[in-house]
Amino acid sequence: EREEGLDSVSSAGDGDAAVGDQNASVDDSGSNNGEESGGTEGKGREDDSGTDNTSEGNSKDNYTIADNVDGNSTDMINATEPDEIEAMLPTASPTESPSMSPTICIPIEVGIIFDEYAGETSWKVLRGAHRKQPIRRGFNDDGNSTAEEVEGKVASAADDQQGITAQEQETTVWESIYYNPNNFNSRADTFNQCLPPGTYTFVFSDREADGICCNHGEGVYLLSTEGKVVTIGGEMYTKERRYVFDLPFEEPEAVDENDDGLDDRTGWVMPFDSSKYIEGETCENFHLELKTDAYGLETTWALFEGSDESGRMFASGGPYASDAVYEVDYCLPSEQEYVLYVYDWAREGICCESGNGG
Repeated sequence: EREEGLDSVSSAGDGDAAVGDQNASVDDSGSNNGEESGGTEGKGREDDSGTDNTSEGNSKDNYTIADNVDGNSTDMINATEPDEIEAMLPTASPTESPSMSPTICIPIEVGIIFDEYAGETSWKVLRGAHRKQPIRRGFNDDGNSTAEEVEGKVASAADDQQGITAQEQETTVWESIYYNPNNFNSRADTFNQCLPPGTYTFVFSDREADGICCNHGEGVYLLSTEGKVVTIGGEMYTKERRYVFDLPFEEPEAVDENDDGLDDRTGWVMPFDSSKYIEGETCENFHLELKTDAYGLETTWALFEGSDESGRMFASGGPYASDAVYEVDYCLPSEQEYVLYVYDWAREGICCESGNGG
C-alpha cells in the first residue's frame, strides 16, 4: 500500500537536489531543495523572434522624442547620437528619495532526519497563528488504520494562546518540496530561510499519520532560529502537527504538563533541581559547552548516573540547530559517578567534514 501511495504522488521535477551519503550540501539561501514558496529562479528571457533589430544600410540611427507620456505627439529631431538627444531633453527637477529603513530578516532553519518513507513528509510555515485540529488516526476492530476528520478551528495571532478562535485565511510564506524517496529516504538535511519579525505557524505533515519516528526509522524534525530551538518532533498519531511561534523567538521555561519527566516542547529531560544542594559541599558544578557542525540535528547527548547508560539520566539535550553553541550548567550531587554520552546520528562526529563542532 505504501509503494502504491508513493507512485501516485507526482514529483516536483528533476530538479530535486540529491543528498550525499549521509549529509546533503546546504545552500545558505535555503533554495538547495527548492523549498521556498515561489522561489523558482529563472534566467533572463531571450529574444526568440528571429528579428534582427540592427538598422541595415545606415551607419547611424534616428531617435524620436515623445512630447507627452502616451507618445501620441512626437517630433523627429535631426540628431543622430544619444549625447545630442540628451542635450535637447528638458532637465528634470531633483526629487528627494524617501528614507528607506533597513528590512529586518530573521534566519530560521528546518532540519529533518527522514524515515524510510520520505515521500510522505511535508511541511510549511504560515503567516499568523493558526491552531487547527488535525486529522486524527485511529484503528478499526480488525487492526486496520483509519483517518477521522475533526472539525478544525483557527486562532488569531493575538488570542491563540488563550484559546480564542477566529476564522482567518492561511497564507503560506515558505513550504517544502516533494521529497523524492530515492534522494531522501533515511537521510538528513537542513533547509534555511529568512523571515521578517512576526507571528508564524509551523505545520509538519505526514501523509500516513504515523510520523517519522519510530515505526520505520528514527526520524526527527527540528525548527530553530538563531541557534534557539523552537520545537522538536517526529512521533505522530495525526496527519499534522502545528506550533505557533514568534520571531524574534524567546525560549520559554521548560514545562512538563504530562509528568513524564521531559520538557513538552523539546523532549529533553527536565532541568535538574539542585536548589537543596550547596555547591562545593554537597554538589559539584557540571559545565558542558557544545558547538554543533552544519548538521546540528544529528547531535544529541545524555548524562547518566553511574558508569554506563543503564543509570539514571540526569540531563539530556539535542537535537540542535546548525553551527550554534550551547552551554549547560548543573550542580550534581557529590560522591557519585557520572558518565556523559554524546551521540551523532550519522556516525561521523561533529568535526571536521561538516564544520568545526566540538
